[in-house]
Order: sequence, then structure tokens, then C-alpha cells
Amino acid sequence: MKEHLAVIAVAGILLAPPALFAEEADEGSEDASRRQFEEIVVTAERRESTVQDTAIAITAFTGDFIADFGLRNQEDLQNYLPATTIQPYDLSIRGVGRLFRALGGDPGVATYFDGAYSEDFGIASTEGGLFDIERIEFLRGPQGTLYGRNGVGGAVNFHSKKPTDEFEGEVRANVGSFNTREVFGVVSGPVIEGVLNARANGVKRTRDGFMDDVQPGNPDINDYGDENYSLALEWLPLDNLSVLVRGNERSYRRSMSGAQGAGAIVISEQAGMRDPVTGGERWVSVPVHGWRPIADPTAADAPMCASATDRSVPNCIVPTGLVPYINDDHPWYSFTHNGLTRYAQPVVGGVDPVGLAPDGTTVSGFARPNYAYQAAFDPGLQMLADRSIQGDGRRIPELGGDDLRGWTNGLQDEFFDHQAAYMNVTWDVLDNLTVKYIGAYTDYFYHRTTDDDRTGMPIDQQFYAAQENENFQHEVQFFLDVGANLNFTGGYFYYENDIDQQLDFYSPDGWSRYTEPADYGVLGPTAYLFGAVIVPAWLITGDTSTNHRTAKELGKAGVLPNLAGAVPIPSFSDPSIQEVYFADNPWMGDTVGTGGRVDRGPASNGTTFIWDTENRTEAWAVYLQGEWQINDLFALTLGVRYAEDDKEAEESLFLYNEAPGALANCVNNVGVELAALCGDLDGDGAVTLAEYNTGITGGIDATGNIADFDKVRFRGVPFARSIYRSMVNDFDEITWRVNLDFTPNEKDLYYFSVTTGYRAGGFNLGYFSFIPTYAPEDLTAYELGYKGQLFDGTVQLNASAYLYDYDLIHLQFSTFSFTGVSTSVQNAPSAETIGFEFEGMWLVTDEITVGLNYSYTDASYNAELFEPTAGTRGVVDGSNALAPSSVFTVAERNLLIDGEPLPRVPKHKFTGWADYVQNLGNRGTVTYLTSVAWTDEFPAGGRPTAASPLSVAPAFLRWDARVSWTSLDRQWTVAGFVNNILDEIGVRNQFTYAESQGHRRVIEPTNPRWWGLEVHYKFGAYR
Repeated sequence: MKEHLAVIAVAGILLAPPALFAEEADEGSEDASRRQFEEIVVTAERRESTVQDTAIAITAFTGDFIADFGLRNQEDLQNYLPATTIQPYDLSIRGVGRLFRALGGDPGVATYFDGAYSEDFGIASTEGGLFDIERIEFLRGPQGTLYGRNGVGGAVNFHSKKPTDEFEGEVRANVGSFNTREVFGVVSGPVIEGVLNARANGVKRTRDGFMDDVQPGNPDINDYGDENYSLALEWLPLDNLSVLVRGNERSYRRSMSGAQGAGAIVISEQAGMRDPVTGGERWVSVPVHGWRPIADPTAADAPMCASATDRSVPNCIVPTGLVPYINDDHPWYSFTHNGLTRYAQPVVGGVDPVGLAPDGTTVSGFARPNYAYQAAFDPGLQMLADRSIQGDGRRIPELGGDDLRGWTNGLQDEFFDHQAAYMNVTWDVLDNLTVKYIGAYTDYFYHRTTDDDRTGMPIDQQFYAAQENENFQHEVQFFLDVGANLNFTGGYFYYENDIDQQLDFYSPDGWSRYTEPADYGVLGPTAYLFGAVIVPAWLITGDTSTNHRTAKELGKAGVLPNLAGAVPIPSFSDPSIQEVYFADNPWMGDTVGTGGRVDRGPASNGTTFIWDTENRTEAWAVYLQGEWQINDLFALTLGVRYAEDDKEAEESLFLYNEAPGALANCVNNVGVELAALCGDLDGDGAVTLAEYNTGITGGIDATGNIADFDKVRFRGVPFARSIYRSMVNDFDEITWRVNLDFTPNEKDLYYFSVTTGYRAGGFNLGYFSFIPTYAPEDLTAYELGYKGQLFDGTVQLNASAYLYDYDLIHLQFSTFSFTGVSTSVQNAPSAETIGFEFEGMWLVTDEITVGLNYSYTDASYNAELFEPTAGTRGVVDGSNALAPSSVFTVAERNLLIDGEPLPRVPKHKFTGWADYVQNLGNRGTVTYLTSVAWTDEFPAGGRPTAASPLSVAPAFLRWDARVSWTSLDRQWTVAGFVNNILDEIGVRNQFTYAESQGHRRVIEPTNPRWWGLEVHYKFGAYR
């Protein structure tokens, strides 16, 4: 509370009347002839107005600013934006944004390109390296009326340069660090004088990677190749009618550093606990990740297991020396969480079923091996494993440019092909009435392959994602002036979007574990699987030869029953669910690529998981905003918007799984007298996992050690599962805005606004989530702002203080599903944000300019989450290495979030810059520019967790310098720059994995130190 009062006090001082600081200069005074601030025209309220006259917190970058400051990527933009962090594909403003990339949801900050809504900020913010851009507008706070579609956190408007009625052009070339090579070109001018103008530009950019891949022979990570070409035509058939069309074609590829922007830099495995054999921080000696609870080993009567394979005594302790990873140095491990202490040993691979909670329930949908296991037997590979991790594993480390390295198998490729067309028709119907039409069509294909385990091991699972996105939209707007003091802006918006996405885990080297059929012994699969799974599809069809995704086909054909509503849990009975089908088969291997082919690559043999989804959205909205100039001092703005989103989705899953219950099921099916045929070796009438792997698969030997890594099964009997589910839902909301302006003079504007924002609900697709849908989120913002000029017009200051009431927040959690624990989006109850920010510029002299911005953002949850799938308060964090899901029950693993900070928003953020323009007379000018940006620590991941060193990105500073020479006629510019002079590395994103992958944590870094040279040549009227 004291901190909140301090913020309000500071805001009150800075928002006080200018008379407290200085008197205004007379128009005829000497100061009136000094350099003046440039007015930046924006369309933040759909109408043209200047930044200083618009009662919204806006940061606007003009094309000249972008060129003069050398801005060319997302990180460069982030440096100059208060209360904003930018991830590779999304951004967060004042703690509001999209914190997940799951299909079925929407962004939290709306992106517009040339007036048209864009699905993807990542594409819009990287097009053409920000070349040939007229301006970029960042609107902070909910844009609930005029930019209503998912503008709950704000909106970003990208405006490309329009065709000109005079001939002009520019060529630009850049070279720099990491073999950067960039060429830009644009030409514009009249085609038919006074009737048709055209503008064409092209961009080609290449760069080598800046992250070292420690695997010998692999190229550096994070390179790129980017080409973009666009053509714009402006047709002027009448004096009061203009038609502007623009199309672009873009292709982009890079050796990416991690899926979902997660990164290839490993910062932790098992929270810094050392590998029990090698002593390294990467765990390579265990054949599978997982823990087995044991009794208190410090007790005098602690029970001991008779052997590495014996589990006749519950929670017994495996003696040291029987398997390599349980030894005198690491006989057991202890974990303390929420005041509870538990003890555990690493699971004995092939003996102890993995992915099970202490009560025996499934907590992981996958029984994946530890693909780095081979490194334990090769000193060279152990060395690479140790080099590939940064820090001590207990916190996100502070990194420098020399620390950027990862370890991959070299299959790290991202590619997208993007086409878009835009139309903008403006008709001045009357002197006081203008009608505008905005239409757009976008189609893009995206694919990526990612090394999921972040090692160079050739035997692993590769992650492949492919997405096709097609959308079109129409919007009609009108602008009506009713006299001098009243105007209206209104419109109708319609949008359709269709996204098809397929994700595929496959074995790039054709690992026999997955390409070959499972070994079911002499009894075959029926003895093990019949009765152990929901619908044995092969018993219906008589076909045991396929793993293929049969649920949808058999369900649509009426062979399988529709299970929608059949089971009283949300997975089956949520009101949005239309169809649910299950089908199971024996695991018959995959040598043909069940998932199809990797685009421009091989067949995805050894597929173990396919996520095939389609998400269709139809959205429309109507809106109206009016502004009444009450008198010379006050103006009132009222706005309202009704929006509706109708969504349909379907998900088809295919996965390799292992059923621990199938071992007992075999004995039940064939009888105790034939239990030996099921794998019973000791004659007790029961089959353990160890007996199955010893007597049937041959994966382990009698001592419990790995005999054949290809054949051992780590949970139970393999089978193939296919699931299909379809859903429909609709969401609607009325949002509104009230704003009061106070303008005591021509230079100063005060405003107070209350604005609401809305983001539509969505679906959890891909993992048959326990929570199929989630509700819309709402935000109400109260904001007090000031825009004006002080100290005789030499200082320009924009400041605002705000309070957010944020409800039903879309966050990603680890939740239960039929396939185990998966990540799902659900609604956190509420949060409160109080913040203050200002942007200032000081014209020190005619040659020196200083700028700065600062933001304070205190964003935290103010209510406790109730976890519906577990029935607990707080978050059940499946990625917490200090509270493993196999050691603690769900009720014991909860973390309370009330009072914890929202992700991806630093409490403090600051940027300062200064430039000095030296006049060389006939030889032109030289501009010296330097800037410093500092970002406070912040929770880096997208999931809500109690603040801990492992989830908090350290504060970092970026210092840039630039020198440029411009000829007297402004035809030539030559510039040299060094960005990130101190080579400090920040964190853009963090991704966490569950127990099945050793609780690995990886980060996506900011760019290292970067130098470059630029040459610009302008011709025609462009100068």
C-alpha cells in the first residue's frame, strides 16, 4: 500500500498543471524561434490526429525515427517502449498479452497492418526489417471500442508507406556482425499522372547464427534468410475517392533456437542436482527420468529392497551398487515442499513404472526415454553435455554474449511463406461525411522442426509442426462531423479465420524402438490389451496392422460410439463438446511415416505423437464512438462496441503409450495358471514391469540393468491410441469507453478515461485436455494522463497513471488430461495492476536532443486460483523440480499465487537516449547517437508460479551507439553502429519441462553485441 501511495504521489506531481514548472513563452519572444517538436500524426482513434492531441497512451515511431535510430527488429523496438516486453511471436503491454502459443486462443494485444487485423504480431513486426514503414503506433491499455478484437492489452498499428505522386526511391545496404548481409530497395511514383500511383519494394536479408552449437559439424543457431516483396497501387478515379491496394510475398527461414520461442540454451535440469554418475548438470546416466518415493532412509528400520528389481516391500530402498545411478555418492535424494519432506531414488529403468503419482494415478502422458542416456558411456559426449548448460541450475543466470551456446542434432529449422493483400477505399461522400472500406486476405504456411531434448544424440524424438492459416476480413467505417463540436466514428467489422495445424514427434534416424512392432510374446496383443483400454479398435475392425488415426474415421462411419456426455467430467461433458471417439490398437511400429512427410524433408518415420487440429473462427462487431467538444476547455468521448466470436474446433490425436495395467490384465485374461506366458517369472501369479522387460522384451537383465535400450519399456505394455474430439462455442461482449479531456491551453492536454477490454474465450486443443474450453477475459482500466510541453516549449512530456481490474485471465497451467498431465489454458480469477509511465524529450539546443521513458508496473494476482482438475487451491506446478509429481500428491504440490506477480512484466523499465547533430556546412551533417535501456527482473515464463530464482529473468542493460553522416542534399547517408556494447544478455522467454524430461528449463536470449555499417542512397523527390 505504501508503494502504491508513492506512485500516486509521483504521478500527481508530474501530472500537475504546467504553471508549477514554468510560464509560457510569448509568441513573439526569442524562444518562439527555437527548434520545435515535430507533430506525429497517428490514427489511434481511426481518425487522423497528433499524438499530443490523442487521449491515449501512445508511443509512435515514424519512418524517419526508425531509420535514424537504426531500428530493425523486435528487440530494437522493445528498448523504446515503456511497460512492454516482446517475445519472438507475441508481446505483453503492462502485463497483458498472450502468454502461450496453443492453438485455439487469441492474442491479448491486437495487431493491425495497414488498418487490417493481423493474427500474428511476430510476422507483422519483422516484415522487411521495418523498411519502408511510414510509422508504428503502440497503444497501451485496452482498446475496447475502435480496436476491439482482442485488444484487451492494447493495439499495435503498422503503416506502410503509400505510393507517391512524385518519382522517388531509395536503396539501402547493411553489413555487420555474424556475416549480416541486407539489401533494401524501393521505388515510387506516378503511373498515370493524377490517376494512378505505384510503389514497389524488395528486401533480402541473411545472417549467420550467433549461438554456438557445441555438436561438432553443426552450424551456429539462430541464423536467418528473409525475402519480402510488395507492390502498392493507389487509384484516384475521382477527387473524392481513392482506392489503395497492396500485396506482399514473403519467405523466411532460420535455424531456430527452440520451439515456441523457447530457446536452445539449457539453464537447468533437476534444479541443479548433479548427475549421480558423471557429476554433470545434464543428467545422462539415467535411462529414463523419474523418481520413486522411498521410506525415510535416515530411520533405523528403513526397509531395503532385496534387489534392484524387487519391490515386494512398499517404498523399499534400493541398495547402492546394484545400478550405476544409485551409488554411495547419491544413495537417495530429499525434497521439501510446503513444509513436507519426502525421499526418493531415481527410478530403476524398466523396473519402476514412470509417470505415476504416489497414489498410482498417471501424471505424465508419455513414457519417453532419456535420449541423452548414451552420453554417459562416451567421455566426449559427456563433455558436450556439460558445455551445453549455463549457470548452476538453481536460477536463471546472468549471461554474456560468449555464453550463447546449445547442443542440438542440427535439425532446427523454421520456415514460413506468407502472402497478404490489402484494400483501403476512402470516399468523401460529403464535406462532413467520409466512408472507408478496409479489406484484407492473408494466407501463410508455417513449419518448423525442433530438437526437443536439446542434445546432439542421433537417437531421439524430433518435433515437427506445420500450420496453414487463411483469413479474410471486411470493415466499413464512417466518420461524421455534426457541426464544429460533435463528431462520430462508427463501423462494422467481419472476420473469418481457418487454421490447420499438425504436430508430429518422430524418430529422424528410424529408431527401432518406435519403427518396429512391440513384442507381446507368444500370446499376442489381445491377452494384454483387451479390457485394459476404452475401445480396442482392432476387435471391431479385425485389423491389427495399423497404428493410423482411426478414431475419427471409425467414429464418423458410425463404428465407434460417440462418448460426448457419456462420462461426467469436463473432458467428455463440457457443453461445447459435440463428438468424442476413442480407438486403440496394438503398437505395430511405423516405418512409413504415419504423420506424413516433413515439408521439404523426409517421411516422419517412428511417429509417436500426432496432434492434428483445426480451428475456425467467425467474428463480427459493430461500434460507435462520439466526441463532444463541450466548450473550449472540456471534451467528452463516449464509445461502445458489441463483439461476437463464433468458434469451431476439432482435434485428432494419435500417440504411442504404455499401459501399466495391461500386465495384470494379461493374467486376468488367460488365468493364473498361464501367467508365465504373460511374463510371470517367479510364479506368484502376477507380472511386474521388471518381469515383462526381462522375460518378454529382453530390455533389462535379471539384475535390473539395461540390456537393450531399444527394447526396454518404461511404464508398461505399448499400444497405439487415437482420439477425436470436436467442439463449438460462441462468445460475445459489450465493451465501452468514457474519456474526459481538459485542455487549458493549446499545449497541454489532461485526460481521464475508463475503458473496458475483452478477449474471447477459446479451446484447449492437442492433448485432449481435461478443460476443453476457457472463458473470455475482461479488463477495466482507469487512467489519468497528461500530454504537453514545459519550460518554454523545450520539453515535451507525456505521462499517465493507471489502475487495472483484470478478470478471468488466460494463463497456461499444467493440468490433467486423459493422456496424463498436459499444458492447458484456463482462467485465473483476477489481478490488479497499478502503474505509472512517462515519455519525455528535451530540445537542449538546436544540436542536442535528449529523450527518455520510464515505467513502473506493479501487476499481481489478487485472488487465489481454484484448480478444478485437482480440487486444490493454487497452482499445481508440474514443472517444479523441487516437488516432483511422482513424489508429492497433487494436493501437496500446490503453489499459492495470490500476491504473486504477473508474468512477463518488469516492475521498472527505463530508456534514455541523446543525439548531437554536428553541422559540417557543405559537407553535410554528422549525428552522434547513444542510448541506454534497462529492464528490471521479471517472471520470464508464461505460467503462473510462485516467484523463484528459476523463473525470474535477471535485470539487464543494453547500451547502443551510432554515428551517421548525411550529405547536404540528404541523398547519401553512411552510418556505423554498435548495439549492446556491454554484451549483456537478457531473457525474452523461458520454457519449462515436466519430470519426464528431467525438469529441463530453457531460455530464448536477446541478441549479443552487434556492429554494422549502413549505406543509404535516396533519389528523386525522396530527398
